[in-house]
Amino acid sequence: MKPLFINGASCISPQPTFGTEFPFEAKEYTGSRLSCIEPDYAPYIDPKLSRRMGRLLKYGTTAGLQALRDAGIQVPDAISTGTGFGLLDDSGKFLKNVIEAGEGVVSPTAFIQSTHNTVSSNIALAIGCHAHNNTFAHKGFSFESALVDAQMLATEDDKMANILVGAYDEVTDYSYQIMQRLGLIRSGGESNTELLKTTGRGTIAGEGAAFFVLSTQKAENTYATYRGCKLIYKPSSAQTLSEAIEAFLAGHGLDRSEASVLSGVCGDDRRDTILRAINEGLFKGNTVLAYKHLCGEYMTSSAFGMWAAVNILRTRGVPEYMLLSGTPSCPQHILICNSYKNDYSLILLSVA
Repeated sequence: MKPLFINGASCISPQPTFGTEFPFEAKEYTGSRLSCIEPDYAPYIDPKLSRRMGRLLKYGTTAGLQALRDAGIQVPDAISTGTGFGLLDDSGKFLKNVIEAGEGVVSPTAFIQSTHNTVSSNIALAIGCHAHNNTFAHKGFSFESALVDAQMLATEDDKMANILVGAYDEVTDYSYQIMQRLGLIRSGGESNTELLKTTGRGTIAGEGAAFFVLSTQKAENTYATYRGCKLIYKPSSAQTLSEAIEAFLAGHGLDRSEASVLSGVCGDDRRDTILRAINEGLFKGNTVLAYKHLCGEYMTSSAFGMWAAVNILRTRGVPEYMLLSGTPSCPQHILICNSYKNDYSLILLSVA
């Protein structure tokens, strides 16, 4: 499939990533739950509509609209998004209303805004886009599935010149409590900046939205080149994943020594075993970066990782707070090696 140019990018996260220059000044948190720093929505969403929207719908829509503005595109040729749990808060409100009403008649607003594709639909309504609009809810593969969808569209149809791709998820009080009960969240009160420097069980919960405009033509403001993506379900060992990585890089004409790595380690010893083995084995001596201590762990956190990676390639600088091992050299290629439980993915980006 043909490579695509990333001509626009936007991210709303627990870090000051929206409307600021990269590298941003990393924000430190104490605790095991990171929430988005929400911007002023008025320039993007009519206040009369905004007051009826949930948090995720507002920051997801805003991130998507800003990515289009960044690329100078009014209406894309397609929209492809991914989400793990969708609009959890609105889903919870609707179910609570049903229970309180004794399964009687309730307002449909929360239900209408609770479906997984609400964000991509809201963006399309805002800009008058009547083209291809797809949302993938594939757990840890959700964002990557949207990337694959976009690359297939651009490869198969020459009219697909600009495609908006993004991902969004949120953490709510209920979902956070469930993750705590399941032992997925760290119980200590250490700083998020220390997450990957310590060992233990559990990670920190996060949320965010990141969008990109993938184009077939390079522009003056191009961030980076998107080369391709590979999904790997439940590799049996680090060796199996290593072989898949080497084959993926070789398919794009690269050797493992040529790529810097953006690793999806999350700080949970039980979930990081294979990725840490890859970092210390296959990529020993390479520049290895990390990002989940900045945004937290969630099903589509790789979208935040991709936003950071394309900005590193564009500015030719590696923030020290992302460096896991190696030297902060200016990379020509970045391989995002992510995992969410049993879902492993590879995303390859290069300097434009």
